[in-house]
Amino acid sequence: MCPVCRARFRGASECSRCGADLTTVMTLVAAAWRMRQAARQAIVDNDPGRARMLASEAEAICHTPAGERLQALSSWLAA
Repeated sequence: MCPVCRARFRGASECSRCGADLTTVMTLVAAAWRMRQAARQAIVDNDPGRARMLASEAEAICHTPAGERLQALSSWLAA
């Protein structure tokens, strides 16, 4: 979502509605995605503490419903 006009994110580096530069947003979204992937792998590797840390960091950067579920799962596994 564009932080300036709230237009839907369409994968372009410039907002289609207001023309804002979305490069930083795209970088953050990609970083959060990579952290979630690493959290999933940490669960597979039986490292729930690392999974919880990665999922929490990803959610802090970019909230998603799936990320919220991953964070909850990894927190439960780490408890």
